[in-house]
Amino acid sequence: MTTAILQSRLAAVRNAGPFDAEVVGGLARYIAEAPDEKLFRMNPYRYAAEVGIAERDAVDLFLHAAHAGVVEFSWGVLCPACGAFITTDHALRALNTERVCAICDIPIPPSIDDNVEVAFSVAPSTRTIRFNAFNAPEKLDFLRDSLTLFFSPSVADTTHLGRYLNDPVWFGTAPADARVEAETELAPGRYVLALPEYHVLRRFTVDEGVGGSAMSYEVLAGGQLIQEGEQVAAGKVRMTLQNRLGRPVVFGAFADPRPSSPEALAEKTAKLASGSGLNFHRFFTVKELVTTQVFRDLFRAESIPSQGGLGLKNLTVLFTDLKGSTELYSRMGDMRAYSLVGEHFGLLREVVAARGGAVVKTIGDAVMASFPTPAPALEAAMVMNREIAKVGDLELKIGLHAGPCIAVDLNERLDYFGQTVNIAARVQGIADSRQIVCTDPVRDAEGAAEVIAELSLVGARELAALKGVADQVGVWRY
Repeated sequence: MTTAILQSRLAAVRNAGPFDAEVVGGLARYIAEAPDEKLFRMNPYRYAAEVGIAERDAVDLFLHAAHAGVVEFSWGVLCPACGAFITTDHALRALNTERVCAICDIPIPPSIDDNVEVAFSVAPSTRTIRFNAFNAPEKLDFLRDSLTLFFSPSVADTTHLGRYLNDPVWFGTAPADARVEAETELAPGRYVLALPEYHVLRRFTVDEGVGGSAMSYEVLAGGQLIQEGEQVAAGKVRMTLQNRLGRPVVFGAFADPRPSSPEALAEKTAKLASGSGLNFHRFFTVKELVTTQVFRDLFRAESIPSQGGLGLKNLTVLFTDLKGSTELYSRMGDMRAYSLVGEHFGLLREVVAARGGAVVKTIGDAVMASFPTPAPALEAAMVMNREIAKVGDLELKIGLHAGPCIAVDLNERLDYFGQTVNIAARVQGIADSRQIVCTDPVRDAEGAAEVIAELSLVGARELAALKGVADQVGVWRY
């Protein structure tokens, strides 16, 4: 891309934000000067810490940059055992499909709450890096780049990665539509041949005096890897790989990193099921993405699975409504009241977006908003009540609840359904004028007490009978 075109795209980012010129200029310098590794699967939170800007600004910056074509989304389901970044090419539409970590050979159900990372890579048209898979694959090197290709950059402790892809017995780059082969000495054991760009592995066994003397592979469209045979005899083995792609492909054969016995593998799987997996640096999750106002505004065409939607383990839902809106129109007249209500929508949207949430929809004079966690939602509610007085003669009734729900694609917009949404709406319905009513899951959430203390609010708890809810619900009035 020419400098003029890139600068025009960055100018569009700056104007759309709007961002400080230094923030956009910092991204331009970063793209120009950072090594290839840092421009591949960029974590906006890590970028924020590195360049010294607010995390929310970094998230919005990357989203606007993606919309302008400066960077591209990189979606990956993370393996809790090894930290593999299992690329998901079809974005949100593919996130209801169970994935398998080829390295660990374990199933990984995607959870948009906590194990799908949304990263950003520099677009090939912006800058050529060796990780632009279809742009410069011949520059990749198996020894140097395999860990970067296979694993998430958000893995907190990388010391364990040394045992993966360690001491390859055969590796290299197969040219486009070409055949490569070599004879190598293999000791008894279990081995794999891998294509790091595609997160694809094929396993084979080397036994003493049992099996043939050759292993052959074919690479087909989409990185499909075909292996002939599963066992060879120890000693000299002829390794052959036929690359039928119209581009080079990096490959390598090495010792199988999986546990050596079925019992050990079962123990590892059980450990993961109990939640004892790897630690990751904070990364940008799909739940945070879909509850970001900028994403909803810029990427309306991003659809989620049409069948069943996407399940969220925990989402905070906020509803507002205007008190006495009918009387407002009668008192002020249609034009003035309509203008005032529109101004109120704009104010609420700003408050929600500033705290990492997103307005899902408006229903008459009511607003439905979503947040990844309760504390910022509670803060937003309190700021709404404070700021609405500046608009005019308006009074809000606000309700919040947090819990599991389903994200669905409704009329080409992301929406949410489930009992959590129903309860949030019902809780709003019992709020009085200028009052916030939240449920116990919101009030008891991490960070909520600090928000309440900071704003010096005093609440009273009660049990409420809500329509459509079998049991009474504990709520707090503020």
